[in-house]
Amino acid sequence: MDDQQRWQRAGKAACLRYEQLPGDIAERLEVLVSRIMRLKEELLEQALAAGSASICRSCGGACCLNGKYHVSLLDLLAYRITRSDVVVPDFSKAPHCPYGGIDGCRMPPRYRPFTCVIFNCDAVEDRMGADGRERFAVAEQELRLAVKQVETLMGFRAGRALLLSCDE
Repeated sequence: MDDQQRWQRAGKAACLRYEQLPGDIAERLEVLVSRIMRLKEELLEQALAAGSASICRSCGGACCLNGKYHVSLLDLLAYRITRSDVVVPDFSKAPHCPYGGIDGCRMPPRYRPFTCVIFNCDAVEDRMGADGRERFAVAEQELRLAVKQVETLMGFRAGRALLLSCDE
């Protein structure tokens, strides 16, 4: 099975798991996913405030190499819950991230994978300063807690890499 087939299989499994949830669990999941999406936006805004856009453009996205393993079942559930179109990966671009384009990540910030929103290279970290790094760390811990709450609610590791989860 190639990466595209794994991705499609795991995506179908994510949708099926969501559709089979009891109504009260689905409602709680939707609240948690909304919180996760807000926290992701907050983290990316903090990185942008530190100048990540210009730093990333000049770097070319070295941190995005091998990004095919960053998207999780939880990320796909966010698309499903919000009834948004999923960014379809292009695995032929390996080792570059299959979710990237000429202008960078094709995913809106709130849909980006956990790994992508919590990572800051040294250049971005340095520009954040101590207070910025502390605020970022607090938001990151809130995001980790929300992901853990989703996993507890659903009874499986929803934050695990999608391409590694499809065989479970």
